[in-house]
Amino acid sequence: NNNMEHQETNKEVINLVIARLRTIPSDAILSVGTNENDSFNATDLIEEVKNQTDIGKKIIEKQLFYLRHLKDLPIGERYA
Repeated sequence: NNNMEHQETNKEVINLVIARLRTIPSDAILSVGTNENDSFNATDLIEEVKNQTDIGKKIIEKQLFYLRHLKDLPIGERYA
């Protein structure tokens, strides 16, 4: 049962990351890595995430890092 819960959470995380990637403009090109061949558009990155390639896993990791630390940003304090 715990394994099924983990798989469901994993699907939820993947769907969340894909939803965030869909907000990237379709004509934007993102460089991932140091090789000039490591440039992707949002559709490419979504496929990488869906297929859980090394790049897809790294995108998931970075998106989760961002979301976990978003709460720590002092957004409201500057405008109070």
